[in-house]
Amino acid sequence: MAEQSRSQLNYRFSSPVTFPDSYPFCLLAPLPRSTVVTTALPKDADNMFSPALGETAVVFLVLILALPMKDILNFLESSLVIEGRDRFISLLSQLFKVAASILDSEAFPRTWLNINILAHKVLVKMMEPVATILEKEFIPPQEQESDFDSNLWRECFYMLLKLLSSDQLVIEEFSPQVCA
Repeated sequence: MAEQSRSQLNYRFSSPVTFPDSYPFCLLAPLPRSTVVTTALPKDADNMFSPALGETAVVFLVLILALPMKDILNFLESSLVIEGRDRFISLLSQLFKVAASILDSEAFPRTWLNINILAHKVLVKMMEPVATILEKEFIPPQEQESDFDSNLWRECFYMLLKLLSSDQLVIEEFSPQVCA
């Protein structure tokens, strides 16, 4: 009797539910094939993805998304005070480079819609406190215009324009999700 009540859904999909390949999202997916790390990389190592590393990145994204904006701003302000201006500029520069890398699909494949949308939400959220700090601390008075760090602002605008022009933000072009 127990045999008859089992579900007959045996759909197999190529990637875990956390990392869907398509929209509308798959409802069932197998476990990742192998999480064993080998020392010698195969020829197509560029196409390899470590699910554990991806899931760790997702946890960091969710933690940032869960933080109130005030806490992010407090962290940035205290980092500026504790680390000093030069190290804080380096931190912001690294943030902009990582964000541009995510937007260029170097962190996750472009087809992983959930993760890419999550990353975009986090980047949009991060830019508000970053913009507040940049406006308050990195626009010198007119008499000290030689202190203006144009490279930092160039990196910021590059990342911001890349973020705002991303195809992932054009949600209205997606068709409604239908269960198959």
